[in-house]
Formats: sequence, C-alpha cells, structure tokens
Amino acid sequence: MFKPLYYLGCKASISETIREAIDFVDPHRGRACDLFAGSGAISASLSASRDVTSVDIQEYSRVICDAQLNPAQMSASELLKVPVDVAESDALCTLEFCLEALIEHEQEAAHSAMSGKPADMVALIEAPPLLFPTSEAGRGRLAAARKLARARLLEHNLWNSSDSTISRYFGGVYFSYRQAAYLDAALSNATQRRGKNRGTLLSAVLSTASTMVNTVGKQFAQPIRPRDKSGNIKLSIVSSAVKDRRIDANSAHGEWMERYATIKATGRPHEAIRGDYLEVLSSRGRDFSVLYADPPYTRDHYSRFYHVLETMCLRDEPLVSTSTRNGQSEPSRGVYRQSRHQSPFCIRSTAPAAFDALFKQARLFSIPLVLSYSPSEQGDGTHPRVLSATNVVGIAQKHYRSVDVQYLHGKSHNKHNRSSLELAKRSHAEMLLVCRP
Repeated sequence: MFKPLYYLGCKASISETIREAIDFVDPHRGRACDLFAGSGAISASLSASRDVTSVDIQEYSRVICDAQLNPAQMSASELLKVPVDVAESDALCTLEFCLEALIEHEQEAAHSAMSGKPADMVALIEAPPLLFPTSEAGRGRLAAARKLARARLLEHNLWNSSDSTISRYFGGVYFSYRQAAYLDAALSNATQRRGKNRGTLLSAVLSTASTMVNTVGKQFAQPIRPRDKSGNIKLSIVSSAVKDRRIDANSAHGEWMERYATIKATGRPHEAIRGDYLEVLSSRGRDFSVLYADPPYTRDHYSRFYHVLETMCLRDEPLVSTSTRNGQSEPSRGVYRQSRHQSPFCIRSTAPAAFDALFKQARLFSIPLVLSYSPSEQGDGTHPRVLSATNVVGIAQKHYRSVDVQYLHGKSHNKHNRSSLELAKRSHAEMLLVCRP
C-alpha cells in the first residue's frame, strides 16, 4: 500500500518469494514477527495466512502497519465522508485564514513561473519554514505574507500548537501552504478518533502527504533545489514544483480513502508495535514462530526519508537539526528532526555487532529467521553496503545450524539449495538468508 523507498525489484513477486521462504522454515504457520516492518508490505502479505506482529522503531511505520493489519471498523461510505468533513471543518477554515496571504502569494508566484517568470516561486521554495522567525527581517511581499501568517497563528493560539505543525515546519518546503493547512486539519480530524479507526485515518493522511510532496522521488530526504551550482534557475525543477503544489489535497485524500476502504479485516489477532528490534525479541521472543528481518544495510539513515511522516504521527514540536554553512550554524534545509533514529545497521563500526545481536537473540529462542539483504562485494559496482554479504552469512552461520541463501532476480528466483551459498558477484540482486536452528 505504501511505497518503501529501499525495497528492490518487483514487489509482488518478491513478497510472494519471501512468504514462500517463511512458510518453508515454519510450515505450521505460527505467529510471524516482521522486525523492521517499514511500510508493512511483508506484514500485509503474511497477514492472510498467519498471525503477524509488525515491529519498527518509528511511529510512522506502526501507524501504516496497523492500518493494513487492523483496518478501520467503518463502512466505506463513512470512510469516504472523512475528506468531506475535513474540507468543511473549522480547523481548515481557520488555518487557511491564518495562511491566507502566503496561499495567495504562492498561487500568483506559480502562475508567474508558468508564464516564464520563476523568481517569486524560487524565492518561496528557498525560504525557510515559518517555524524560524529570523527570516521576517526582509522586505517584499513574501516577507510581509510570512509576518502576517505568524501574527494570525499567534492570534488564534495556533503557534506552538500541534494543530499547525505541518504548516509551520513544512509549508513552503515540502508542500504548498494550502496543502500543508489541509494536512494539519486532516491530522486533527484523525487524531480525534479512537480505537482501530484512528490508524486507518492517520495512514490515509500520510499517504496523501506522500502523493503531494514536492521532491525528486516523492520522498522526504531532501527538499528540491531550484538552482544549479552556479545559481542559475532550473526551469524544469520549478515547473515540477508548481505541478506538485497544485495537487488538490482534498481530492488526493479522497482517493486514498477509497483505497483504504478496500482493505478487509482478516479476523486474525495482528498487532503493530513501535519498538527496538532487540527489546521486542528479548521480551516477546517466545511468542513468535518465525522472524522476518529486512534491516537497513547502506550508510543511508532511512529515518531521513520519513522524518516528515514521523512528525505527522507524533504531532510534537521537534527540535530541528543544524548544519554549518560558511562557518555559521543554520537549521537544516530539510527541517530534519534532531532526534532522528540512527540505525546501528547503517554504521560501519556498529553493523557487525548489530547483526550478531540479531542472530544471537533469535537463536536464543530457537526461532527460524528469514533475512533480506542486497549483496555487495568489493568492486562489484553496486551501492556500497556497510557489511558485505559474505560477512553477514558468516555471522549467521555462527548462530544457526542451517543457513541457506536464496537469490531473487526480478520475477524469477532460485529455490532453496545449499549450492547457492556461493556468493558470486550479482549486481542489484536481492537475496534471502534462510536460517534454521
């Protein structure tokens, strides 16, 4: 349902192969634990045939997985009415009033950009979020619009309020101001709900945000840069920005509600947990018949790709990380959370111990384990992994009696066999470590 940025190959075929591998090591189909669940693609795939516990350190993942494993107890007509309620809400009306000057300025800047005059649109894209008041010292219409927006938010007790977090942190950076206001109002609507309905409604707002986000690749790792290194405006980027910022939030929200309305409950006792993989294994290991693990394996910290979604779910006021430019400390251009999770699997010095702890703890409870990895060996031309596939297999073999390696090549894949333990150079191939105690 929700696109994982680092998942490789054909998702449908890979999910099927992973499910086959899990059934191979646990043919009785006991409870499966998806340890690094991310967007929940594998949890959802397993949920029809076995009980599932999805686990991830980030709240956005728990919300998305919960929505897929435990869909809302609302009729389709009730779900489809939610976007109507948001559009007619007092929350949205008030936010649009507070941001009125910025919304109007952005609309005019977009029109000018499409007429060959991109300067105002570029200035708006490059401006810091409303969160930082220092930018109001400038002159011109944009500065005046920002100043008025701040004043109105303060007047309506919406400054430092979770009801305006997206507008203040990410408006103008990742979304248009009108889109940001809608997301804030939709989040307010979703969080007022209780029980299983809340997960579905929150997840639909996250999906709407991912549809509208104005970045290359539709992720949140970095805002667009409308200029090249020489300072020249990149007209194609500006045109793309205008297109994304013109997406109607209410329509996008409605389309996602239609999709979520098609998810049917399996009747099984699924659960989605926010937690550290080792802590969950230590406290709950006896509950699981099989583990699936897809830990991160490059130096990219994936929390950077999802930090906006995390803030949307937590609805907090996170401190923003800083970067140094020309000797001056400034807020990060991506408005990243200062407290973003840094996975030990993404750090060269800690990755071996992290993998060792994973295999050791799983073996302690004699749980079969299927682990996804994308092999990389020195000189094979693939994006460098923190730990080579050979090393990962070696660590697994320290703890498990049987470790088979299964390669996935697009829609085709090798079956379980010991000969596949030979690690040839396989560019961009996904592999599974199938570990039996």
